[in-house]
Amino acid sequence: MAKGIAAVILVILIIGAVSGYLFYTRYVQGTVVLSITDPPQVQPGSHQQYDPSVLHIYLTFATIEIHQGGLGNPGNSSWYAIAGSQKTVDMISVLTVAKTLGSTRLATGTYDQLRFPVSTAIVTFSNIGNVTYTVPSDSVKVSITGGGFQSSPGTIVNLRLTLSFNNNEIVAMNGHLTPHATAQIVT
Repeated sequence: MAKGIAAVILVILIIGAVSGYLFYTRYVQGTVVLSITDPPQVQPGSHQQYDPSVLHIYLTFATIEIHQGGLGNPGNSSWYAIAGSQKTVDMISVLTVAKTLGSTRLATGTYDQLRFPVSTAIVTFSNIGNVTYTVPSDSVKVSITGGGFQSSPGTIVNLRLTLSFNNNEIVAMNGHLTPHATAQIVT
């Protein structure tokens, strides 16, 4: 009889421990805050990032998602929205100051990539006005430097997306912009 009671108590303790662990790692979440900047890359022979005739570079993101890799199985992964609604950013306005795009709560796990489709890219020139460009690919994917980050309950991770364009490509007005992007954790 005592062995039976001890076995039942042991089973209850094991179930409680497993349930507590699953609750803690699945439902008590961490937070990621995503910001964007266009890092200064001075053009040769100039002291500016872009040609002086470039007044604005407006990018509209349909959504911005973060990738949770692995989940114990390389074929099993998920994407989660950080900025789930359309966001428009003037990249000229974030040359020196980063702008927050959004934040979300994340389950415990490793997060290693960002992806975002650029639905609109418009450059405003001082001499001719707006010119519309396309950004190749339906969705730009960027790996987070250092292999990503680990989200755990109660943590806040500040993630910075740096996105820039080649000045020569902009002033050529060929209708296409190729983004140069990185994503990294900032403190």
